[in-house]
Amino acid sequence: MDAIKNAAGKAIQHHREAFRGNMNKYREKRICLRRMRSISTALLLAILLSAPTSAPVSAQERIGSLNLCMDQMLLQWVAPERIVSVTWLSGERHYQRAPLPEHVYLNRAQAEELLPLKPDLILTGQYGAQRASHRLEQLGLRVVRIPDAYNLAQLQQQLASLQQALGELPGLRQQRSQLKALLQQIPETAAGNPGALILSANNITYGDGMLEHELLTRAGFTNLAAQQGVQQLGRVSLEQVIDARPELLVFYGGEQDFAIAHLAERHPVLREYIETGRVYRLPQELGFCPALAAVEVLQQLMEKRKEIVGQP
Repeated sequence: MDAIKNAAGKAIQHHREAFRGNMNKYREKRICLRRMRSISTALLLAILLSAPTSAPVSAQERIGSLNLCMDQMLLQWVAPERIVSVTWLSGERHYQRAPLPEHVYLNRAQAEELLPLKPDLILTGQYGAQRASHRLEQLGLRVVRIPDAYNLAQLQQQLASLQQALGELPGLRQQRSQLKALLQQIPETAAGNPGALILSANNITYGDGMLEHELLTRAGFTNLAAQQGVQQLGRVSLEQVIDARPELLVFYGGEQDFAIAHLAERHPVLREYIETGRVYRLPQELGFCPALAAVEVLQQLMEKRKEIVGQP
């Protein structure tokens, strides 16, 4: 009986020692695999981030974007060969303001899409693409967040931040100078300023607190929606539009992309505005990247005011 117990004890002890040995080997393998993965990751990043390119790379020579507005400003003002990637939205006709070079990669705001392109600078907006931006920063890439702009003062700051990130660009410098010069002009404040009303899709109008309102008032118009108490966005009926009798009717968007939302433009009274030239059409860029359109819009609205005031 004792012999059986001793044999059993030895067998149990043997299994325990074997188990401990296997566990130790398992732990050693796991540690080894982790080290190999770390080394592989480091090597991969070293290859991706420091491998030579076909041409010498200088500071900010290869630029990517994770934001639609940044896309369009890059395409507008930066040499095409310096742009390596923009968002997929810039491949859509609706958003295209500038030509899209064939070599530019269209990303969907994923960090792994930008890494192989080895950009020197990645631009993004103030709030979008947070996960990708943070990951790219962790991997050692330079990410610059350009502040969003919802009024003219913020628009000036946005352009200044962009110039600081990109350096000297003639088109960007000109846009900043023109905007500064326009804002230094004292806006018309006469009691007889012509009234204007913005009419967008589904009869949406723009009141106080919106960039569109600021552009109207800066150009010397009275925004009838704001005068009637509309804050930011509101809705007006066609009857209200007719009763308001604006001297300028401002459409947002165009009939070229016909939709039921724009049927209001086909009303006989509104057609009269169109036929007599008492209309202005805000470009769609003002909605998704005002930096590209604000200067032009402000200049054209000022000219429109001169036409209207000069009429008998």
